[in-house]
Amino acid sequence: MDLKQIQNFIETDYLEWNTYFKNQDKKTEAFAIMLKISEETGELAREVLRSFGYANQKRLDEPSKLDSEFADVIINTILLGRCLDIDMPIALQRKMDMIKEKIKNKGKEECSDSLCKDEAPGC
Repeated sequence: MDLKQIQNFIETDYLEWNTYFKNQDKKTEAFAIMLKISEETGELAREVLRSFGYANQKRLDEPSKLDSEFADVIINTILLGRCLDIDMPIALQRKMDMIKEKIKNKGKEECSDSLCKDEAPGC
């Protein structure tokens, strides 16, 4: 599955099922999605902790929902990007290119401040 397929699912299926975001102005929709992302991130954090044994016994005995919570964060993040007119494949490619450039130039930073000259890597 690729990002375009996920975006298509959000457009055709998810928004039909999840009507909360319909008929909202852009600002209200973006704020609501941000709150949803916060909620889902908290649920993901709880599942990560549980997967390492940091939960009460009742919760430890339940089946893991780690993959589902991870997917919820991704879907809602893509939904926010849609709301804000962000082309996610382009945004991700730009970010990956920027990270690759940083990796390539690691240790080659120029130090313009004489006070940091001895502390900055590559100076």
